[in-house]
Amino acid sequence: MVQQNQQPLIILGDGSTRTNGSQATRNNIMAAKLLSNLLKTTLGPRGMDKMLVNTIGDVKITNDGYTVLKETEPDHPAAKMVVDLAKVQEDECGDGTTTAVVLVGELLKQAEVLIEQGIATNIIVKGFEAAKDKTIEVLDEIAIDANKEELIDVAETSMSGKGSFGNIRSMATKIVDALLDIEDNGEIDRDMIKIRKIHGEATEDTEITQGVTVDKNVLESEMPRDVKNAKIALLQYPIDARELQNSAKIKLTTPGEYQGYLDKEAQMLQEEVQTLVDAGVNVLFNNKKISDLGQHYLTKAGILSAKRVKIGDLERLAKATGGTIVNNIRELTSDDLGEAGHVYEREVYEDREYIFIEDCKNPNVLNIIIRGSTKHITDELEQAVNDAIGAVIATRKNSKVLPGGGASDIAASKELKDYANTFKDKKQLAVNAYAKALEQLPLALAQNAGLDTIDTLTDLIAAQKDSTNMGINVLKGEVTDMVEEGILDSESTKALIVKSATEIAIEVLRIDDVLASKPETPVGGDMPGTPNPYL
Repeated sequence: MVQQNQQPLIILGDGSTRTNGSQATRNNIMAAKLLSNLLKTTLGPRGMDKMLVNTIGDVKITNDGYTVLKETEPDHPAAKMVVDLAKVQEDECGDGTTTAVVLVGELLKQAEVLIEQGIATNIIVKGFEAAKDKTIEVLDEIAIDANKEELIDVAETSMSGKGSFGNIRSMATKIVDALLDIEDNGEIDRDMIKIRKIHGEATEDTEITQGVTVDKNVLESEMPRDVKNAKIALLQYPIDARELQNSAKIKLTTPGEYQGYLDKEAQMLQEEVQTLVDAGVNVLFNNKKISDLGQHYLTKAGILSAKRVKIGDLERLAKATGGTIVNNIRELTSDDLGEAGHVYEREVYEDREYIFIEDCKNPNVLNIIIRGSTKHITDELEQAVNDAIGAVIATRKNSKVLPGGGASDIAASKELKDYANTFKDKKQLAVNAYAKALEQLPLALAQNAGLDTIDTLTDLIAAQKDSTNMGINVLKGEVTDMVEEGILDSESTKALIVKSATEIAIEVLRIDDVLASKPETPVGGDMPGTPNPYL
């Protein structure tokens, strides 16, 4: 029994807020649905673009789901959960982020209807988990073995709607050929693929080669620019005597003492460069500074050199050439050197040179130089190529593909409706709701293509009575056989979409209390009227 005069117990800090019960659930569902609706119009080859303007006025135009979410940086905690889902999908597969986010929104939209009907959240969660497992099972049943031709189809499907390659089939073929060439025991190391962009030329000039590029030029005009049988030193060490001495205080009283100091610097640099010569180095890539005098001695030694090389390029060179990144030049030995058959400087655009490292000790390295007339085009082409690479790598994990164009979604939805009848309790409603959510994916494809959604869905469901390969060809505006059309998706990517989207939807549904601490006071004092994003 509570005494009449008992004081209330306050456990929240001053200024903190709490939202609980149905209000917390509705707020979280609304946040996830807003992000889903934001990306839904970008889905498919006929999806629309989004214009993103940052705080300093820079403009980016894209229809890539992860890029949109990353740039918008939502504040709401439930929205951040959806962004985390997109990041996982991007990191794991490099494709399917938009589909995953849209599916989360549709699942929560269906769950919201059930909650309003009085269905307990735990029942919905159990039904969604059962439906997810059944969906994965159906996807595995209808999956098709993937050979090289199917890999090209997957790459082309992934690239469609992004960028404007003149011949998308040709580019998809080049990507697949290159990836298969660098595959090692069924594995493709994504870190060994480097994409660079050059705007000012035609997209047809995009090149894919085995090797490493460094976006630097050779330091001196008198240095070698073409080296065969390269012995490569990789340094993180300043070849600059003055920089080495910058923490010391030297008192000079006569001009002779100053000259002696300069002579000592020169001797140190000569000794350091001689260390490279003694080790057999004929190519040097350094992450640190190289002084003018250091460049002079390197030129005399006939060593092709580049300075301020990005650490990522240095690490890629280490993997590709078998070299070791050395932090002290005086400790370098011949055992630390990398090897490559050919290192040379080449102009890639007007007055712009790159250094190319080819025939590396480790051949499983890929260099892609994307070309386009504008920065916007090269950005879009980069995303298209990234998506294609991710889709192919994901497909190689199990060598299985699915018919695209919403075919697998409708096939799973039909099976789920039959599966729902096996339940004798209210979980049946949740499984049916999951099936309805899956139907929204092909509907979004049709809507973005300007097709009549009701007629298209009706035609698609009818066509699937004969074959689960039937899907929506949005380019033709009709229901066709996706396998015959070469419109295929990676089975492992689709499975991850289903798993991740369901897990996030369930996690959002399980939250019935949101406790938010008081926001930090901005510099200059309070900002009255600032909305709390957690409410």
